[in-house]
Amino acid sequence: MHSLTAQPSLSEAANCLRFKGCYLLESVQIKITDTGWPVRVATIKDVEEQNSLELRLLGSNFLAINHFVGDYVQLEAAVKRYRNGQFFYLAWYEPVTGLLMEPKSEERNAIQQISREACLLTLRHRILYFPSKPEQSLCLGILKNFSHDFSTYVLQNLCQRLMYLDNNQLVVELVHQAEKQSDDIGSTGKLLYQLHNKQPYQIWEQKLLGI
Repeated sequence: MHSLTAQPSLSEAANCLRFKGCYLLESVQIKITDTGWPVRVATIKDVEEQNSLELRLLGSNFLAINHFVGDYVQLEAAVKRYRNGQFFYLAWYEPVTGLLMEPKSEERNAIQQISREACLLTLRHRILYFPSKPEQSLCLGILKNFSHDFSTYVLQNLCQRLMYLDNNQLVVELVHQAEKQSDDIGSTGKLLYQLHNKQPYQIWEQKLLGI
């Protein structure tokens, strides 16, 4: 294992269990795992040796990191092992350039806006993998027509719970949030009842009954 006090090249870092250093943030993308699950991945680059390494952004962490693409970031990464292999994930980062030179209020606004966009992108990718086209169409329509009315808190809360929600539960959550923006109090039940798949409607019914 490489010492944390020295910065390894990314060719060396690939053999470390954990490492720190200052690297170029090349891109942040959504990628699909072998199991079909969308994950956010940051690609960092060792400019001198032209090596790159992918770091997964776990959960809803680092929603604002997109803003620093093209900048250098001080970071720490570590290996996470699972049954079929391992991957590197981002433990923490700190920008070296970019927003550090901007006024604090502008920085907060920029990060908040990027957090919204990252959440919406994550939700959209999850919806695109719905097996049911009617449910997919309904939820994409909600994001298109109502997402500008959703608060950043609501979007971030949804993203934080995304891994714990199955597709039916996510449909209910999105339809319920859309109902809050409309004048029709009973629209959640009406929309869910029209779906061929009755599980979202049953989940909503159980929530109303406190089950």
